[in-house]
Amino acid sequence: MRAKELSAFCMQISFLLAAGISIDGGLSVIAEDAVTEKEKEMLLKMSEEVGAGHSFALALEKTGEFPAYVVKMANVGQETGTLEFTMKSLADYYEKEHSLAQTLKNAITYPVIMVFMLVAVLFVILTKVMPIFEDVYAQLGAELSPVTMAAVQAGSIVSGIILAAIILLGAVALVTLIFSKKSGNLKFAEGIISFIKEKSLIADSMAKRRFAAILATTIKSGLDTDQAIDMAADLIVQKKINRKIIKVKDELEKGVTLYAALKTGNMFSGLDMQMIKVGSRSGKLDAVFKELSAKYEAEVDSAIDNMIGRFEPTMVVILAVIVGLILLAVMMPLVGIMAAIG
Repeated sequence: MRAKELSAFCMQISFLLAAGISIDGGLSVIAEDAVTEKEKEMLLKMSEEVGAGHSFALALEKTGEFPAYVVKMANVGQETGTLEFTMKSLADYYEKEHSLAQTLKNAITYPVIMVFMLVAVLFVILTKVMPIFEDVYAQLGAELSPVTMAAVQAGSIVSGIILAAIILLGAVALVTLIFSKKSGNLKFAEGIISFIKEKSLIADSMAKRRFAAILATTIKSGLDTDQAIDMAADLIVQKKINRKIIKVKDELEKGVTLYAALKTGNMFSGLDMQMIKVGSRSGKLDAVFKELSAKYEAEVDSAIDNMIGRFEPTMVVILAVIVGLILLAVMMPLVGIMAAIG
């Protein structure tokens, strides 16, 4: 299930529990408005499982549609009597995941379209417009300089290659999307995404946001810090952050406090660590990690906005310079002709 669907499902379960409706009855209610027949069958089967005495977490796991995090947190919520809160927290978590995914998708789509349009304009100018000027100058007994001609030829070849590469990448991305929907994720696509995640500062902030959000939810649900860190280590796949989490986990096994373990693992900066220290002493760790999650989410949004904000004027300047040089190359012979006529 996608993040948006997970968020809606968890929110519905939370609302039903708050209204005093049993889980099996609630699942039957949700099944009535299921979008697809497959989803309806899954929900009704889950309702039967829970009605037969099985746990909600087991019913979720048997479907094979829900991530391990949802299954584990549902189990924690049932064991600690905080299932309503847990499902509400999961709904918020996946809503933010969906929002970040949409933001990243838009941040990637916009620059790609801008680059494509820039290269397409240059390709048309160099291959369609410039030959017209060459013919006009030839009829007037003049010609473009050898440097200009070489630049036009090189620009036509380069822009054509870039244009073809963008179209090819778009086709590959489309095919990958179709196959991933039909038969799961493709390994080479996963490898590319993993490489980007390891090199991106935005991905670092997103991983820290997830780490803080997981700790906020698990601690609030009654899970001890050791189990919360174990769950975070299983769920966060980015290698750089995962290594730090493993180090924190090793420190906790030595008997140190969560604050000391996080400090040794170099997971957070100085101000963040001060907040965690205060939260540890005041018993408000869940609230502190919730604030940290919101902070890193804001950092991701700001980083994406800054990236787009820098990209747009850069593309405009590049296009203006290139078009200006082309116009200059075209006008210089014309100036020479006019001077000869005068």
